[in-house]
Amino acid sequence: MNIQKLYEALERDDQNSALGIITGELESQGYRVEIDSVPVEAEGFFEGKYSDLENKTDALDFSLFRDGKLEQEFCLEFVEFHDFIIKRKEN
Repeated sequence: MNIQKLYEALERDDQNSALGIITGELESQGYRVEIDSVPVEAEGFFEGKYSDLENKTDALDFSLFRDGKLEQEFCLEFVEFHDFIIKRKEN
């Protein structure tokens, strides 16, 4: 996962869903994304499909899959609308 590209994607679009933008960037990097064990697609955020995730105020657990295999897990926490920190996923 290229974290720098996540920040750049958010800088390019400061009006739309941050989770949608992040998910879209991860998809463009070849990942299938789950957030809090929910399979998500970027377009669904822009359509209002994942409002529970959008409204969550604490850290979100991301799981990234490629070729059906889990590749990475991490927590992402927003500190402002489009600013975030990434942490190690707590078990």
